[in-house]
Amino acid sequence: MEEILKYVQNQLVQVPFRLRSYIQDEQGKKYPQRNIYIKVDKYLRDFLHNPEARDRWIIIPGLRGVGKTTILAQLFLNHYEEVGQQRMLYISLDEVVNVLGSSLKDILSAYEKTIGESFEKINKPLFIFIDEAQYDSKWASVLKSVYDRSNKVFVVCSGSSAVSLQTNPDVIRRAIFEKLFPTNFCEFLMIKESKYPIKNLKKNIKDALFLSNSAKEAYDKLKNYEQSVFSFWSQVDRLYIDEYLKVGTLPFAVRIKDEVRVYQTINLLLDKVINQDVQGLGRFDPKTISYIKRVLFLLAESEVLSVQKLAKTLEISVNTASSILEVLEYTELLIRIMPYGSNAKKVRKPSKYQFMSSAMRSAFLSVAGNSQMFAQQKGRLMEDIVAMIIYREFVANSRGALNYDSSKGGADFILTIAEKNIIPIEVGMGEKLGTQVRNTMKKVGSAKYGVVICSNPLALLEDANVVKIPLDYFLLI
Repeated sequence: MEEILKYVQNQLVQVPFRLRSYIQDEQGKKYPQRNIYIKVDKYLRDFLHNPEARDRWIIIPGLRGVGKTTILAQLFLNHYEEVGQQRMLYISLDEVVNVLGSSLKDILSAYEKTIGESFEKINKPLFIFIDEAQYDSKWASVLKSVYDRSNKVFVVCSGSSAVSLQTNPDVIRRAIFEKLFPTNFCEFLMIKESKYPIKNLKKNIKDALFLSNSAKEAYDKLKNYEQSVFSFWSQVDRLYIDEYLKVGTLPFAVRIKDEVRVYQTINLLLDKVINQDVQGLGRFDPKTISYIKRVLFLLAESEVLSVQKLAKTLEISVNTASSILEVLEYTELLIRIMPYGSNAKKVRKPSKYQFMSSAMRSAFLSVAGNSQMFAQQKGRLMEDIVAMIIYREFVANSRGALNYDSSKGGADFILTIAEKNIIPIEVGMGEKLGTQVRNTMKKVGSAKYGVVICSNPLALLEDANVVKIPLDYFLLI
């Protein structure tokens, strides 16, 4: 306990200095605050000025490398002077478990001794920041206990996407989950060039594209935002689109100029996801773990892959192949997109898998070392971006479902909003005629209208009830 006490005391003194490297560059310029920061900061401020506020346990799960530590560091340092040294504790459970050989429970007991009062007796707001929560398998029950012992404690904890699997109904009733996704294009530009989005433009484009009653209504609304879109792009280097597709969905990669080093870092990150996060779930033996990277490599080259074919290629059982895909979906390395149709069809036809971060697919494709690879795979990387945006805006918050048309020449995606509004979507980096969307709309008679995301100008295909939206618009969502 003596060693743990010293560690906690050292954290209270040293953490503000250690965290600065996460919120600013080498020249001292602060990194921008992403959208999720504003949400979590509001919870924190509400609690600070009203300690009886109910929302006082925030969990931030997300794929490794998407910037969770930076969000925690920004929250901590931006309130440090106002709250005070003794009333803000920041710890990384990676360090606590693997270096100190301790646990979250022991750290919090030592913290109570350090401040000289138990959580039950404190009468002023106190803030606890926990990073890498997944390293302590009992993190959820320990924090639930703290939550129940005092209404004066505010907790923010982050961890890999797998932390969601370690929660139970008691935690879900108490905590608010604010998932951190890979960076969108506007966040990428904020980090890269300090270029900020036009207020409300993202929401206006999203609502026009997905919440209209017809393709004409969507087109008319999008036409109204044409000048704002043009104004935005007049200040942006279009070469950044390629950089965003390749590496820009992971914020740390934006600040590394050497592409080879970026891919090396992504591979190390993937190793951590597989050997720590996946292995920590306790579902696979070491031999099965060794197959996971090969599964990802196969999916990087072909996102539609039947479980049977995968099992045959890797010489593993169908059940093992299915379990690997399921876990990769849980850890949010992959987004599973099932075929559109009846439950029987969903079982019979293979699912489609998009990478949550296009940088992950790009890292696997870079292994081939083909200079033409990016040009050939650009469309797939863009599909990853589209899938991630739709997943973030509709699927993750249970506002919609995402499928694909498994028939030949069918739409890349079918978005169903509120269980009734069906919108087939076709994606491409070049010019598109809307053939895939037209085919799917004929098959799905109840489709509301179709959307084609492409390099063409904004256009209305009135005869087909389809709107063509340029990447210029879509990337701003």
